[in-house]
Amino acid sequence: MTTTYSDARWLTADDLATELQIPKQTIYRWRVEGYGPTAHKIGRHLRFSRDDVDAWYSTLQEVADSE
Repeated sequence: MTTTYSDARWLTADDLATELQIPKQTIYRWRVEGYGPTAHKIGRHLRFSRDDVDAWYSTLQEVADSE
């Protein structure tokens, strides 16, 4: 299933930081380090697709379960 910009649920860095209960700066650092969910630049704004966040979180759970 392909997600288009019009039907995606987008989160801001603030939204994601609040959801994960971490500082917003951590979100930006993860982006620079290539960690965390995929970020999309929409204009000058950084957004995270709900689907990308959920997929990233699933990979974290899989790694934790395999340890």
